[in-house]
Amino acid sequence: MNIDELLKLQQDYNKSNNTDNIGNGGSSRSKKKEQEIGFQQARVKVDDIKKVMDVQEQIQAMGLNAYSMVEYLEQTKKTQAVMQGILGGIGAISLLVAAIGIANTMVMAIYERRKEIGIMKVIGAQIKDIRRLFLYESSMIGFIGGACGVGVSYGVSYFLNTVGARFLTVNVGDMGGSKLSIIPAWLAVSGMVFSAFIGLVSGFLPARKATKLSALAAIHTE
Repeated sequence: MNIDELLKLQQDYNKSNNTDNIGNGGSSRSKKKEQEIGFQQARVKVDDIKKVMDVQEQIQAMGLNAYSMVEYLEQTKKTQAVMQGILGGIGAISLLVAAIGIANTMVMAIYERRKEIGIMKVIGAQIKDIRRLFLYESSMIGFIGGACGVGVSYGVSYFLNTVGARFLTVNVGDMGGSKLSIIPAWLAVSGMVFSAFIGLVSGFLPARKATKLSALAAIHTE
């Protein structure tokens, strides 16, 4: 029913109670009614889910108790926001550690390839070519790491959609074929591209260090 019908029912109910009180006179005040005619509950349908809270407030303003699944959804959204914040913090820390690891790897690669860098400069390689080489390597490290992460994510998602769905079906009931975890293709591609970008940024300072190496000093140290 809609809210207008609910208001009409409340008016009829109040009118019926007032009529009974008038007919019984003052004796109805001193005795409890053996049976009270009315409704225990009523379901109100709203055309737009965005208006559910407004309708619920109107019903509560009438002095009636009202509950909707929107309240549960709001609590669920708050819980998800907290979980996303925690997981986002963990992800940010992991990203920082990965960036430091890539930078450290590239610095060690420069020290191990000093002779190679010196020879490249002696035979006429340009500074931008050397920089581009190390940036390419660092971005590939980030890209491969991102691809491995996406693969692990798809594996965990498959596990949740198979084993987790069976567990919930046994304990909660049939979920109607819905999935617990969905990873869209654009998110996987964006994750790999972002990982490559982080690797590129992490390798910028090591690549700059490689371009400033002296060719003669690099060859002499070998």
